[in-house]
Amino acid sequence: MKNNLKLHDKTFKPFIEYDKIEKAIDEVAAKINKDYADSEEVPVLLCVLNGSILFTAELMKRLEFKCEIISIKLSSYSGTRSTGQVREVMGMTGSVEGKEVIIVEDIVDSGRTILDLKRILDEKGAKNSKVCTMLLKPASYKEDIPIDYVAMEIPDDFIVGFGLDYDELGRNYKDIYVLDTNMKYFILFGPPGAGKGTQAAAMAERFNLCHTSTGDLLRGEMAKGTELGLKAKALIEAGSLVPDEVVEGMIENRFNTVKGVDGFLLDGFPRTIAQAEALDKMLYKTKNKVTAVVSLMIPDEMIKERIKHRAAIEGRADDANDETIANRIATYHEKTEPLIDYYRNAGVYFEIDGTGTIEEVRERIAELCVSL
Repeated sequence: MKNNLKLHDKTFKPFIEYDKIEKAIDEVAAKINKDYADSEEVPVLLCVLNGSILFTAELMKRLEFKCEIISIKLSSYSGTRSTGQVREVMGMTGSVEGKEVIIVEDIVDSGRTILDLKRILDEKGAKNSKVCTMLLKPASYKEDIPIDYVAMEIPDDFIVGFGLDYDELGRNYKDIYVLDTNMKYFILFGPPGAGKGTQAAAMAERFNLCHTSTGDLLRGEMAKGTELGLKAKALIEAGSLVPDEVVEGMIENRFNTVKGVDGFLLDGFPRTIAQAEALDKMLYKTKNKVTAVVSLMIPDEMIKERIKHRAAIEGRADDANDETIANRIATYHEKTEPLIDYYRNAGVYFEIDGTGTIEEVRERIAELCVSL
């Protein structure tokens, strides 16, 4: 099954694998075969385009009696919402007069489409009709018309794949994906030289996250002259440290103003237990929480090698000093260990092997993120 799908402006996450879809079609086809085993009728399968094309094709392959097939195209969706108004886009491709009809739908939610199809079939002289759907949303179905054959029942979520679309994209995937409505909040940990900057950029791009570095955020707020930025600038110019509440205010403002992303990747925040607790409180306001703390782990000896290598490239002689490097490593461990325990106790702390190529580490991170 593929990772998350990005279709237009929405992200969809894995929901139903193809193997499970196939098994469900096997079972619903067996029920239909049993009902028509001794029938002399030659029913007509009415494929409701475009969504039920794949389902109809798979269903037909499993039917063991004579049948015909025609199609019709209706529409009631715009984007991810039903308009509540069903319109006929393309008329039936064959006659149903005096025939038994099995309506083959990809999904039944409110039931308005089924109601209109039944009316159309009655007007065109169908002998009778039954409904077969791949998916049914029981929580949404409001009509009294019985759904005769249901392959699977699902919650009232918007899905794509196996014929279903979001503004015409997503039909071609054999698995089914569900709209990811929850914002993700990742925190990236890692010692100097672990490759946080490189991996943060890749994570942000792959999972449509807003990479939020506290240093960049401070400089950005000051450059824009916001109230928080001016306060931070005054403190820095006075030689004072920027207090937690200012940094936290900038982070929360970022959460509230950035649009069009599926989550945030925090880099450099939180640095203390107090900041971690403040982050939990601000996320709680929107019924969210930290999704995962991704900690890039590399041995201390590798940290020394990478810092020295970087110092040589950037001409930073101070960073090449063994004592300075040892102090930076000790400081990192001292500051992060309490946070590691905090997030480990919360069940959201995950360590990633940071050794190997950039691509190897990137895939390890991706596997973790997709599984959450």
